[in-house]
Amino acid sequence: MEFGLTDEQAALQRVAREFVSDVAPPKQAKEWDEQGVFPAELAHGFAELGWYALPFPESWGGGGGPIELAILAEELGRSSLDVAMTYIGTLIPSLTIFEWGSESQRKALRARLDSGEFRYAVSMSEPDSGSDSASLRTSAKDMGDHYLVNGQKMWCTGAGVPGTQLVMYVRTSVHERRHSGISLLLIDPRTEGLELRQTSTLARHILGTYEVYLQDVVVPKDRLIGPEGEGWKVMLSNLETERVLMSGAYVGVAQATLDDMLSYAQDRKQFGRPIGNFQALAHALADLQTEIDAARLLAHRAAWMLSKGLPCAREGAMAKLKGSETYVQAARLGMQVMAGHGFATESVMSYRWRESIVAPISGGTSQIQRNGIARSMGLKPY
Repeated sequence: MEFGLTDEQAALQRVAREFVSDVAPPKQAKEWDEQGVFPAELAHGFAELGWYALPFPESWGGGGGPIELAILAEELGRSSLDVAMTYIGTLIPSLTIFEWGSESQRKALRARLDSGEFRYAVSMSEPDSGSDSASLRTSAKDMGDHYLVNGQKMWCTGAGVPGTQLVMYVRTSVHERRHSGISLLLIDPRTEGLELRQTSTLARHILGTYEVYLQDVVVPKDRLIGPEGEGWKVMLSNLETERVLMSGAYVGVAQATLDDMLSYAQDRKQFGRPIGNFQALAHALADLQTEIDAARLLAHRAAWMLSKGLPCAREGAMAKLKGSETYVQAARLGMQVMAGHGFATESVMSYRWRESIVAPISGGTSQIQRNGIARSMGLKPY
């Protein structure tokens, strides 16, 4: 078993770390969050460095796999979870289009990979459909050469960023089996009858979170991704890759959070010595580093299994669960270690704390991950 990185992987890690240091250091990410802006230099940087093309065939300029994606996501996470999501949120639907899209859709995707001028936003959740994705009700009625879409979507990350296309799961027919009759459509948010409303949230302001209202929205048939009615299969097809990427991002931001509090604990003095030398804090910091390393190993195990084509639903769920909850743990301890300095809104730690809260919720709650792990153990949680 090999725990080291190849020369190519180490080079990717180094370049990504330099990119974060130069373009998106944590203080800059916090400023973007507070201003609620999506900086064009992020997407352009990803494109120029070839990261959008990374998991695609070499003929597309790619050649990387899940392990490289996990490494990259961890380094982007050192900036912030939202910065990592600016990459992950577009890459996952891009992989879906590559796998399930028509030839013309794949050609359009390839043309966009190098531009940095495009984004995708997955639109799945609804007011009454969150963890229970199969209960979605937004309808797409077959009108011959187009669909007529009506309904409401919620918690759509990045829907309002310029150049974004919505990758939306809708119900094209009603069956007794809830997982049947779901389809995936690519929708331009500027289409007549579609309205975006931004939701006020604690964090994730770089991308923004949106509600999507659709009233008689006309979507041409050539915007269907994958077979009609088989959207559930499409939805699950890149779930393990998404969990690997998100797990890497959680590890990166948790490690950066620990690094910040460690630096503070070594500089801050009370009672004549650095506070990090008090056993109460030293042990807490040591425990947290152990938890972060465990989360990193889980993420890399899932990435390795995925790279070998091995089933890894259980391992991906474990990595996502551990990584997301470790970020929350790190941010909470960081607030305690930095005390009033962390509580001040000018501190990066206060931003980490705000941002961490969503980690065990988005992309599948911790409870959903535990259900999946329990089922893999032969249990039937309800």
